[in-house]
Amino acid sequence: MPRFLIDEVKDRLDIVEVIGGYVALKRSGNSYRALCPFHNEKTPSFHVFPDTGTWRCFGACGEGGDVINFVQKRESLDFPEAYRMLAQRAGVDIDQNRDPEATSRLNRLRDVNHLAATYFHHQLLNSAAGEAARAYLRRREITDETIQQFQIGFVPEGWDNLITYMRSREYELDDLEAAGLIIRREDGGGYDRFRDRVIIPICDSQGRVIGFGGRILGDGEPKYLNSPQTALFDKSRVVFAYDHARRSIISQDQVVLVEGYMDVISAHQRGFKNVVAAMGTSITPQQLKVLSGKTQQFVFALDADAAGINATLRSIHVVRETFASAAVPVPTAGGRFRHEPRLAAVVKIAAMPDGMDPDDVLRKDPSMWQRLIDGAMPLVDYYFEQAASEDDLSTAHGKADFVKRLLPIINEIDDIIERKHYVARLATLSGVTEREIDQQLEIYAQNLSRARKRATAIPKPAEPQSDSEEPPSLWQDEPETPTHARPSRVATSRDQQIEEHILAYLVIRTDLLIWADGELAMIRLDPIDTVDFQHAANRAIFDAQQEFLYSDAAALPSGLSQHLDPSLLPHFESIWQQAQNCRELRDEQLRKDLVDSVLRLRLRRVEQDTLKLEQLIREADDEQDLRSHLGHLGKKSREMQTLTKVIASRSHSSRWMNGNQRYTT
Repeated sequence: MPRFLIDEVKDRLDIVEVIGGYVALKRSGNSYRALCPFHNEKTPSFHVFPDTGTWRCFGACGEGGDVINFVQKRESLDFPEAYRMLAQRAGVDIDQNRDPEATSRLNRLRDVNHLAATYFHHQLLNSAAGEAARAYLRRREITDETIQQFQIGFVPEGWDNLITYMRSREYELDDLEAAGLIIRREDGGGYDRFRDRVIIPICDSQGRVIGFGGRILGDGEPKYLNSPQTALFDKSRVVFAYDHARRSIISQDQVVLVEGYMDVISAHQRGFKNVVAAMGTSITPQQLKVLSGKTQQFVFALDADAAGINATLRSIHVVRETFASAAVPVPTAGGRFRHEPRLAAVVKIAAMPDGMDPDDVLRKDPSMWQRLIDGAMPLVDYYFEQAASEDDLSTAHGKADFVKRLLPIINEIDDIIERKHYVARLATLSGVTEREIDQQLEIYAQNLSRARKRATAIPKPAEPQSDSEEPPSLWQDEPETPTHARPSRVATSRDQQIEEHILAYLVIRTDLLIWADGELAMIRLDPIDTVDFQHAANRAIFDAQQEFLYSDAAALPSGLSQHLDPSLLPHFESIWQQAQNCRELRDEQLRKDLVDSVLRLRLRRVEQDTLKLEQLIREADDEQDLRSHLGHLGKKSREMQTLTKVIASRSHSSRWMNGNQRYTT
């Protein structure tokens, strides 16, 4: 298997030392234990195994993996952020394969933005011209502490204040233009982009300044001015205040989205730190990608005026389009499964009182804000209200439009009772029976299913001529490990190979994930999920693949690679090369081998966990630990029995089918 810098980073780090910096580890035989940092417990079930470089919680959360995904989870970081942090700690130059000139340019841009933010902040706090900006912030009830926290600044009137300052620090116009801080004139000169404005720095997820937003003082347009697109700043991907809000979003399992910078700043100042803003009038799929990794609970709290309502509707449309790609197996009357899109997020609307925006509410009464968020309206109710206000329900045409607008929304409801509630409500308002609404929903679901199949269809390769024997898997199991053997890094590497084998299948066939989830559901097993990928790089690639599930299949590899962090590209290229070996396989074999690989991977994990628990039982130093380990071992034994039976059943069924094919032909 190819060796990458990711492997070198992990090998150079002592996993006990890294994790021990977050939790109090206590040695227990050949492993280390602690109370799990990811769920509440009284008896330690969290263990670190230095011989395999892995960690595992045998308790309620069941999490596990390598040192990178531990830091990801503990620090609430994305893979690239955790990887870069640990690479720096390990002394590994992960930029060694990048263009040194490009890296140097990006670093210089960061320096320019940092220095500009410092200049703007100094002007607000210390200049005479900054008094008007300070008065404005006082009127908005922004405290000195908040000004410091968000490094709010000011730039006075004038065409070259920033240019003059930056030139005194040996930065040229080209540097300022690349950072979006000036606008060039035809004669080659330039002038400051931001003039006579309160300046709000915009930061990346690590808190580094990448752009600016400026609020004009006095009259003039535009009221708010943002940095243009630069090598660092892409407003479609940036979430304002995400660096401040990330931990609260995770701890509260909820994100609140507002429209403006000041709305966010006002909320954070009053202790509501899970509030962020999109960098535009509506949220983008890229911004949702950032947020959905931390929560699936979205509350939109935008202005109550017409513009705010329209912005809310645009944002919700993006949310539905982005998250409706998560398809779930739904049982049909014939006992089979049909995959239907479901909204893989909980979306609610917090309606502001008439004439008020979030900042108005927060300044008037923070407890009112909390009540509005707690009482946020479910998305379906919001759509009912909007549709009812726009369609004339006294006419047949209006009722028909009303039903058409709400069918897609109700179709996304997974809970049977909740679905029946809204079907009944729709039937009452439209003056038809619930049975007629159910029939229309079935027709809609069938049409949508056919449309999605057409969108994701890939021509099947011609089946090669062969005898009736079942083709072998692309990977072969190594000899069985004796039950007394301890887990080793070799075993961990083997797991990584199987993970990459699964990813290779999913790369070339986007529809295989949906099919496999349905197959697993029929045998009452969990669908393929992030937790199946214990190695951080594979997990990051799987997460990215899920986002592209309903992308144009022919464009998938290039599209995915463009959205991966450069640190993952060598790893992805290796998986892509493996995927080419799968293209000539028959469709039946692809499907079978994918599910078999998932089952074998899960069985290997359970076997390894069983060995670890047996080791912990032998090394248990008190009765409480012993009882805890025995309880976990019993659970793993049941899991092992289930997986073993399923694998044996699938193997027997496959042999029977091949024998039957030989007989009939």
